[in-house]
Amino acid sequence: MRMSRIVALAPLVVAAGCVVPRSQYDRLQTEYHAENQARRQLEDEVQRRDGDMTDLRSQLRSRESAYSALEQDAAQSKERIAELQSALTAAQKQLEPLSGGDVEVLRTREGFVYRIADQLLFDPGSTEIREGGRKALLLIAKEIVEKGYKAVQIDGHTDSDPVVKNRDRFKLGNYELAIERALSVFAVLTKDGKVPETVFSIAGYGPSRPVASGTTDVAKAKNRRVEIHVAVPNKG
Repeated sequence: MRMSRIVALAPLVVAAGCVVPRSQYDRLQTEYHAENQARRQLEDEVQRRDGDMTDLRSQLRSRESAYSALEQDAAQSKERIAELQSALTAAQKQLEPLSGGDVEVLRTREGFVYRIADQLLFDPGSTEIREGGRKALLLIAKEIVEKGYKAVQIDGHTDSDPVVKNRDRFKLGNYELAIERALSVFAVLTKDGKVPETVFSIAGYGPSRPVASGTTDVAKAKNRRVEIHVAVPNKG
């Protein structure tokens, strides 16, 4: 009977010099393992957050670098716009002696363009430069030489009407007329205006690049033109 009563007692566990009931020991073990697992999860979370912070700091440095580059580009763009505006103003001032609105000076991405109506430069169907046109071209040549511009393109343009006068000469029609008119402008700028030939490139676009739509006389007159595109070098 005595042995049976001893066996029936709840099992005891000796821990740290103390006798602890088995159930309490198992509970403490479970809590210990749970705490350890929670601690490891927290450590993993801390490492993950540290990695996130490192990535965020790297992104922040990258953004700051990109922002600095944008600020620099904006400053350079502002300086470039000022350069182009100064060149445009000087070109317009050079043409002040002319009147009648037959020469426009417009800004482009690379610099500016002189847009000259064909009525100032040529008689209908002709490639011979008129006196008024020659005076305008000499003023333009003076500006190119004084400013030292090194890249200038002369573009000849026509309307879409077939060539009537001198059609036997211009067998290729408007495109041939456009290129020959561009060459006539080139001749005045280089021979009379003393601009070096190496500065120029020449193209004849015929009716393919109109600036005015429609078939009215006004639209056709705007499309018949020679354009002198001047590239302004970037001082920066």
